[in-house]
Amino acid sequence: MTDTVIIYWIILLVAILVIFSFSIGSDKMIKIILGNYILGILCLAANQSITILITFLESTPTLKALGFTYQDLATFLQNGKITIVLVLYILFLLLLYSKSKIRISLPDDEILKKSLYIILVPLCVTSIILTFEIVLMGINSIDTQSLQKLAFSLTTNDYLYQFITLTPLWILIHGVATVLITSEIKMNIKTDL
Repeated sequence: MTDTVIIYWIILLVAILVIFSFSIGSDKMIKIILGNYILGILCLAANQSITILITFLESTPTLKALGFTYQDLATFLQNGKITIVLVLYILFLLLLYSKSKIRISLPDDEILKKSLYIILVPLCVTSIILTFEIVLMGINSIDTQSLQKLAFSLTTNDYLYQFITLTPLWILIHGVATVLITSEIKMNIKTDL
């Protein structure tokens, strides 16, 4: 695929996520933003657990389970690891979206509530995109060398290359912004005036 096609797909994905975020409201956006941190760790753990299981199965390739050799099961898991983790992510995201008890009190002022969309929509969109990246890449999503290899193989566009290679920074900025926005921080500044 050319860089232009990749950028069009990214723009389409972001547009769909923005429309989705606006349509679900601020309460659901907060559930998704906070839930994606939990799901990101869950997906990393699932990815690594499947890798451990594959290693175990490959250590005794001649044993059988359910009529399949351990080597066949290891090959199946290796080929389907991303799909398995992606299905887990989507199932748990839907569960969090519909059944989560995560609650953060928002201001009663309707104008202030709507103005929070300016902050919550980008946070929701980036949380979904970053978690998708974690689902697809596993632990390599925070390894700078793996990110550079991926970016180099995907694009020659400098902006897209930088966006991919700076993923750990985006995760950090997104996390700090989420903590600051969802925390009630009060400051008292006293002066001698």
